[in-house]
Formats: sequence, C-alpha cells, structure tokens
Amino acid sequence: MQLFDPLNRIVSGMPDIDWDALIDANANKAYCFAMGLCGNEDEAKELVQEAFTKAMDRIATHDPAQPFQAWFLTILRNLYLDGTKKYEKRISQPLDQPLDADGLTVADAVADIREMSLLDRLERQESSRFVRRAMRALTPDARATLLMIDLEGLGYEEAAAVMGVPLNTLRSRIVRARVALKERLLAMEVDL
Repeated sequence: MQLFDPLNRIVSGMPDIDWDALIDANANKAYCFAMGLCGNEDEAKELVQEAFTKAMDRIATHDPAQPFQAWFLTILRNLYLDGTKKYEKRISQPLDQPLDADGLTVADAVADIREMSLLDRLERQESSRFVRRAMRALTPDARATLLMIDLEGLGYEEAAAVMGVPLNTLRSRIVRARVALKERLLAMEVDL
C-alpha cells in the first residue's frame, strides 16, 4: 500500500502533481534505460530531461489506471527512436588507434604492464565494448526490449506496455533479440 502518491489527481480532474517526488522516484531507472539506449552519459541525461519535459506537457493524457513508469518509459523510448541518428553517434577510441606521433597505441602501452588486475580490468572492458557494439548492431526495438527486460528487470507485461505491443509479441521479440545478440557476439568471436 502506497501512503504517498505523487500523481494525486484532484482539482477538477486536473493533475496536481508533486513533480519533484515523481522525478525522484523515476529518474534513476529512466537514466539507466536511456544510458542503455544511447550509450553516452550526456545524451542519456539530455534524453531523460527531454522525456520529463514532454511528460509534464502531456500529463493530462496519462491514464491514472496505468502505471506512470510504463507511460513515462514509453515517452522516453519514443523520443529515442525519433532521434535515433542523433543518439547513435558514439565516442570511443579503439585500442589499435595511435596515441601519439610515435605510433604507440593503447594496446602497445598495456602490453608492457605486468599487473594482472589491470589486465583483467582491461579484458572486462574489452568484453563490455564487444557487447555494446553487438547491442548497437541490433534494431532499436530489439535493443530496447533487451534493455528493459534483461538489464532493467522490467516484467514482460510492463515492457509490453512500454513497447506498445501485445504480451505474446513481446515474448517473440525478446527471444529473437537474444538470438540476434548471441549471433553478433559469436560473429565477433567473443567467448560466451
């Protein structure tokens, strides 16, 4: 039982909303979801801010019988899809790119370091880079589905509501997205 409802709808059917409480309750999950979609901190922050602004403008369209979080994540996802090209740009530096005029690369610099903890950390980062690259190769819907269910832990029903699809369609999409991700990782010869 929730004692405090930030979406307390009173005043002649108009929303009387504690936006600070609503943002506090949803910002972290929204940021994690946006970060998974964008892969860039600044873009994720901008996307979340834009989504909250749009939610404030359109709060009258929210059905009080439906969870706010699902409605809000739908707005965030749609904003991302509308600006996919903008959010697809990534800033990264490959390990084989020269760092200086001598042609020394990050990989060359690491090769001289014998500390195993550093090498282990770099290996994990490299594996994460492969996973991020494989995720970027997926369709936006497949990526969003994997992020919501496998990373954010949303239930299938809530994820289906966010995606705007029937539950069985979502189940099919998650299976296909997982298979596609695995195929891309295997194509990059990443150990699973």
